[in-house]
Amino acid sequence: MDTRSIAAAYDQIASDYDTLLEGDQGMRRVLWEHYTSVFPPGAHVLDLACGTGLDAVFLAERGIHVTGIDLSPRMIARLQAKARQRGLENRIAAHVDDIATLGAWPAARFDGIVSAFAGLNTVRDLGAFAWEAHRVLRPRGRMILHVLGPTHVWTQLALISTGHWLTARALRQRRDRTVTIAGHEIRHALLKPAEMHARFFAPCFELRRAYALGFLWPPDSSRRLPPGLSARLGRLEARLGSQWPWRTWGRFFVVDLERRDAATPGRQA
Repeated sequence: MDTRSIAAAYDQIASDYDTLLEGDQGMRRVLWEHYTSVFPPGAHVLDLACGTGLDAVFLAERGIHVTGIDLSPRMIARLQAKARQRGLENRIAAHVDDIATLGAWPAARFDGIVSAFAGLNTVRDLGAFAWEAHRVLRPRGRMILHVLGPTHVWTQLALISTGHWLTARALRQRRDRTVTIAGHEIRHALLKPAEMHARFFAPCFELRRAYALGFLWPPDSSRRLPPGLSARLGRLEARLGSQWPWRTWGRFFVVDLERRDAATPGRQA
């Protein structure tokens, strides 16, 4: 993966990034409830591909210390500006850095790791990332990853209803996707939670919880939902998303992992 292309793409959309994600605010509220159920005030959390700091600011306002890293200097600049404006500079540290290479960070530095809205999908070697994440987390540290899936139920229904069965099947089976962002083609690896854990994270992390998000309503209707209804539906979706058949239907998946005290080499596929 060309990190320069990723940085350039997100630099170009940094000023509009928060607006672009408004349609998925309901999904982000589900993530925030999950984060606050796991990380208490005073914890130190590493936010990978932190963007403009939507999650970092939320966590910091609840007494959690956050280190945010992102490839895009303009994204980091916007996060730093938010921290200054909200008086959160003592709780938020922001750095331009590659989330795939955590080797520069000290061991056992963080209580938790979060990564939202497909930042982790651009990492080429998830196995190597898993070992580095294990190293920088403290014992029993938690890592909550919000990742893009191969397809989702609304695309599948649209294809099947028009007779495109083979295309629907191909999308379910694909494991990578190229997304064009500000004219830059960015490759995203696509994996389902159980497969992702078994292939890359099982030697280092226990799977605590996994669920699908983004299947109860079409993506383009999210902006029209009242906030209260969106919050209630989000909680319902998180509960349903861990059960069959809904657990395979999501646009995104949440994977909650707990650091193993003793990693077990040789289990990676």
